[in-house]
Amino acid sequence: MIDSTGENYREKRRVERKYLVFYLRVFDGMTINVLGHIVNLTSQGIMLLSDSAIAVEKEYLLRMKLPEKVCERGELLFRATSCWSKKDANPDFFLTGFQIHDLAAKDKNDILGLIDEFSFLAS
Repeated sequence: MIDSTGENYREKRRVERKYLVFYLRVFDGMTINVLGHIVNLTSQGIMLLSDSAIAVEKEYLLRMKLPEKVCERGELLFRATSCWSKKDANPDFFLTGFQIHDLAAKDKNDILGLIDEFSFLAS
């Protein structure tokens, strides 16, 4: 996947992404606006599926609703920068990759819990 500078982000990944079987909603900061749904996730990045294009190379404050089954708290708030965006295979949707910044240890553990509970490795 190519960003606006022509760099290939796939080759920069250090952590294998896991695809979720449970689409978690991600909100734009503390608003009620859904930015998209998580398609895949690591402790360092996420890919969102959204109804509209998301600006690239922009830092966002993201809020993710967490299932009670995995986490004691109801949501996770974190900062991430959008690195790339493209149309999905279904042209009505867009995919956007985000790099997550400065996760606290508890936040990282909650993400790892989500991955363990709701993910599968696509072949």
